[in-house]
Amino acid sequence: MKKTIYSSNTGRISLLLLLLITLGFTAKAQNKNDNSKVQIFHIQNYFTEAYLVKGNSEKLLLIDTGVPVAGYQDSLVNSIKKLGFKPENISLAIVTHGHGDHAGNARFLQQTYHTKIAGSKADLGKFTSGKTELNKSEDVSIWGTRLRQYSDLSYSPFTPDVMVEKTVDLSRYGVNGKIIPIKGGHTPGDLLILIGDNLFVGDAFVGTFKAQGGGLAPDGHHVREHFYHENRKLADLNLKLIEKIALENNVKTIYPTHNGPVATSELTKYIKEEPLLKLLSKQENAEDFRIVSSNENTAVLTYIKPEGKDAKNVLVTETYAKDKNEWKLVNKKEN
Repeated sequence: MKKTIYSSNTGRISLLLLLLITLGFTAKAQNKNDNSKVQIFHIQNYFTEAYLVKGNSEKLLLIDTGVPVAGYQDSLVNSIKKLGFKPENISLAIVTHGHGDHAGNARFLQQTYHTKIAGSKADLGKFTSGKTELNKSEDVSIWGTRLRQYSDLSYSPFTPDVMVEKTVDLSRYGVNGKIIPIKGGHTPGDLLILIGDNLFVGDAFVGTFKAQGGGLAPDGHHVREHFYHENRKLADLNLKLIEKIALENNVKTIYPTHNGPVATSELTKYIKEEPLLKLLSKQENAEDFRIVSSNENTAVLTYIKPEGKDAKNVLVTETYAKDKNEWKLVNKKEN
């Protein structure tokens, strides 16, 4: 039986559910990494994701708790059970930051399964108020502007059992790994979780989104900037910090909470190409951004510009040249 949660948000949540159906996301759970030391299971529901991690004991680790949307709690629990695990064996649920699509069901897990919750002290105000506080964030792409009204979710307030202020050893929770707090750019309380050659990064960035048929769908798994950050400059700097941590620890796979995972090499590639991609990030009604070619001085970028329901889409090709360390548009062609 599905439960209706947070009735004060019913109108907003209904709009969100309608949007998510349009975007084509469905609930699924699948094993993403299976070896003798650690198993990582990817649980996707609606537009957000959670990761279930199993080490060498019965203890489980959950990374992020999902959205405060009617039915999600049942979906999350059922996904865990379908994988053959018991929710009560979750020794720790780590909330990567204080937004509702990550912290949305922390209180539910605390109350129902007595799950210990870990969260950054820097986001304590969000946790205890149950507010995402998107008013503090800056839209960094057109999708941030479009999705903002659906993403500013309230959730049931809670207080973390494990207040993260410095690195936390996860061995007592059944996994060889650690929580690494960083000076967050997405929110002040961004957390990284390093487990073997896997690094979980919350909303430090997202995997690729591609617009299709008026909605969004995954287009492979490349790194892209998140739709909004509270401190965009710091979020950019954190990408290099994340890359440094990944390379120093021989991380092969990085797990953002939206459209992951990605290879570490994709983050390195993105950091190199980021200035070019930002040229396109605020294009109105533009889809499928691609870097066709680039070098130190020139770059060719393309994107699709929809021309209406029955009209043929237009392929836009833009050529840029570097002038005093800034990219300048020198040619634009539409086909």
